Amino acid sequence: MLRADPFAVAVAGLYWCLIACWLAILVFYWREHRRLTRLTPMVGTMLVVVFLDGARTLLESIYFGTWYTARTGVFPRYLWDTLAEPRYVLIPKIINLLAALTIIAVLVRRWFPDLREEMARQRNTERLYGELQQSHDELKQVQESRDALAHMIVHDMRTPLTNVISGLQTVQTLGDDAPDLREEFVEGALTGANRLLTMVNDLLDISKMESGEIALHREVFPVARVLDDAARTVDALIRDKQLMLRREDAGSPLLVHADREKMRRVLVNLIGNAIKFTPDGGAITLRAHPDPAAPGFIRISVTDTGAGIAPEHQARIFDKFYQVKPGAASGGVASTGLGLSFCKMAVEAHGGTIGVESAPGKGSRFWFTLPAAPVSAPVVAVAPNPEAAVPAN
Repeated sequence: MLRADPFAVAVAGLYWCLIACWLAILVFYWREHRRLTRLTPMVGTMLVVVFLDGARTLLESIYFGTWYTARTGVFPRYLWDTLAEPRYVLIPKIINLLAALTIIAVLVRRWFPDLREEMARQRNTERLYGELQQSHDELKQVQESRDALAHMIVHDMRTPLTNVISGLQTVQTLGDDAPDLREEFVEGALTGANRLLTMVNDLLDISKMESGEIALHREVFPVARVLDDAARTVDALIRDKQLMLRREDAGSPLLVHADREKMRRVLVNLIGNAIKFTPDGGAITLRAHPDPAAPGFIRISVTDTGAGIAPEHQARIFDKFYQVKPGAASGGVASTGLGLSFCKMAVEAHGGTIGVESAPGKGSRFWFTLPAAPVSAPVVAVAPNPEAAVPAN
């Protein structure tokens, strides 16, 4: 007959305390499982594994708790002998084995796939964060460029506006005296006013093109006519820098179907840009010919003998808020960039393309294409444009 001893009582009490703790833990897991699994699938899988392991430990604790309690005499003493038999001792071992196999199956079927998905989500989150950071940096750069552009536009507008005001004030002061001097100041005021008007038109047209509100007034006209108009517009600037403006026309008349005024302004901007970056005494060449790479289109190019454009600037030179810093291109001339942005939008609105070919120290060639018109198409007779606006790039 077994006698109760303090050791058996202590061990039995310890097991039943462990059983109570595991019951409380399993009840908690059961109640919180649905809420916690909403976090991630991996949390749900981990809860299943912990629940299985806790259930295994609970059953094992019940087995040995019953065994030691029977030794104390609280439970029938025959349970001590019965549970001590080898075949019954295998019960907790079998429970451990089944629980281990179940946990392994859960890990293989759910944990590792969930882990791969979690790692994929983590990589995707890192990628999205990187893209967000890049977008933030680009937005910050655009904002800085926008602020710098606003200051530059205000500065560029102030200069021609000052010329207009000072010229008119001087004319008012002179009265009828010194007619030659008065005519000179009036011409300067008109030049400043035309330059200011060109800048405002570029701003408005860029805004309209971005919103899709601008309308193209297409007509059929010879390319030579718009080249002549643009050359007359920049004639004063060509003379001031003692540049040579050359023309290379195709043998047969080239007709395009486009908005004549928009194309004149595109050419004025491109030629004005070439004038800025071409040193005194240099040359600018205008050329028009059928584009062999794009049948049905006419390619028009403006080539200068300036210092060229660095490769890192060529890909973004037509962007609205992109500026080539002074000194980065030849001549160190700052620019608002509105002219080239207008050129890109106007050409693409016609279905054409625009680009630049340049290398430092070898000059630049800006080119664009326009849809060609059939030779038999009726040509609109329009008088030459006498406008002499200074391009505002």
